[in-house]
Amino acid sequence: MPEANKFIEKRVYPRVAVNIPVKYRIVEDPTNIKTVLERKYGEENSHTMNVSLGGLYVVADHVLDQDSILRMEITLPEISHMITVYAEVEWSNDTGWGLHFEAIREDDLDALKNYLSQRTHRV
Repeated sequence: MPEANKFIEKRVYPRVAVNIPVKYRIVEDPTNIKTVLERKYGEENSHTMNVSLGGLYVVADHVLDQDSILRMEITLPEISHMITVYAEVEWSNDTGWGLHFEAIREDDLDALKNYLSQRTHRV
């Protein structure tokens, strides 16, 4: 009897269902240096549906190209500054995006780890 197709979980870190505000902008050309005002002009606001130490799901009403790079500022309630990450679009549809962290500072990763460890609702 043939074996049924089984879903294989590829995530390394568990996801935690949390609604966290984020600001983001698409990094179109990382070698193109822009002024602070030009960078702020391209920023958008949204929030997460779930987060892990490897990435996050951002709620959105439009599609992004797979492999696009976003610069994101994540606001955690317990810390006084925003965490900055660079993330790559793994998938995208008209309800949101699955993003994989490409770069995050070690102390920001520690802050995220502490925040997520206090949340118990894993997805």
